[in-house]
Amino acid sequence: MKTKLLATLTLTAGLNITSLPVIAAEAVGFPITKESSFTGYAGKTYSPYAQRSFPGRPLWGDTHLHTTFSMDARLYGNVLGLEEAYRFALGEEVTSSTGQRVKLSRPLDWLVIADHSDQMGMAQDIANGAPEVLKSEQGRAWSKGLQAGGQESVEAGLDLVDKFGRGLLDPYLIKACSPGSPRYSTILLIRTG
Repeated sequence: MKTKLLATLTLTAGLNITSLPVIAAEAVGFPITKESSFTGYAGKTYSPYAQRSFPGRPLWGDTHLHTTFSMDARLYGNVLGLEEAYRFALGEEVTSSTGQRVKLSRPLDWLVIADHSDQMGMAQDIANGAPEVLKSEQGRAWSKGLQAGGQESVEAGLDLVDKFGRGLLDPYLIKACSPGSPRYSTILLIRTG
């Protein structure tokens, strides 16, 4: 591609200098539209970006990703954590929640892991039958339902979300899975960059 670009620029040396950005863009495969063509600008500028009303390089990412630590994501099947989400965004191949190997066609430029702070990790602990949540009657019932699978799992998940939404969670579970609790402090923030 670099050779093609150099050849194109060499062949166009006799053209008006303002057309070079357009020619260079075409050479590397960017579509040229009326809006992106700089040759029609009659003013004086040294910047090919002046008078342009579109981004030059769109960045791709995800603004709101939940991992297994968010109640809604875990209850509806996401068993992947922070590291898997980060590795997937970097373009690495990971095993999805359904057991399939997956990989993006290109890495993301940015990622926001937006797990809920309320009861972070609680649904995961309930699904796994963690001893701390099994101390609660609600925790035991939901754990049994989630581990049973099928319709029982769906009903347990819906009941948990319903109780959470209506403020009817066992105060013990709220305390056990809130900021400052021993469990909460084990959910590590991942590295960036």
